[in-house]
Amino acid sequence: MTHPHVPRLRHRPRPHRPGVSFALVNGSAFAVHVLLACSAAELMATRVWGETSIGVLALLFQGSLLVWTATRYDRRADGHPTSQGEGQESR
Repeated sequence: MTHPHVPRLRHRPRPHRPGVSFALVNGSAFAVHVLLACSAAELMATRVWGETSIGVLALLFQGSLLVWTATRYDRRADGHPTSQGEGQESR
């Protein structure tokens, strides 16, 4: 018999982990950026307009990709459906 003042242990859900696809998308974008910066420095230094170069634009794209995938997987962890088909019951 358990003591009445001892709280019962409850099953806690595992914390959400973004998954393999999150790491694959962002890791491959980082790898491509680093390989281009190391092997094609002249290409990455090509100016597009003013002081903005292709390397800066690639870095901004990589950052926006990281933020987009993080919010996508965060919504999935909260239980919000990411597309119209998910979360609906079939009849």
